[in-house]
Amino acid sequence: MDYRLRLAPKAGKDLVKIKGRDKTRILLALRGLEEAPFSGKKLKGEFNGLYSIRVWPYRIIYATYKKELLILVIRISHRQKAYK
Repeated sequence: MDYRLRLAPKAGKDLVKIKGRDKTRILLALRGLEEAPFSGKKLKGEFNGLYSIRVWPYRIIYATYKKELLILVIRISHRQKAYK
């Protein structure tokens, strides 16, 4: 059962700023999330309940909603700025 993917407004703005090969790799990773939404690293602390996947040098931070079969991408950011 595949999940639907939605980008939060901030994540959409983040994605528009990324160019070239990095953007292609991120789009492929997002497509893979629809099939395996829990494959990311479960975050702790301030980001408890969220997941993160690495697409070097970026991080994709997202939430999953099981009842709605939805993945909400919250941020797509360079790894040094992702958790700020």
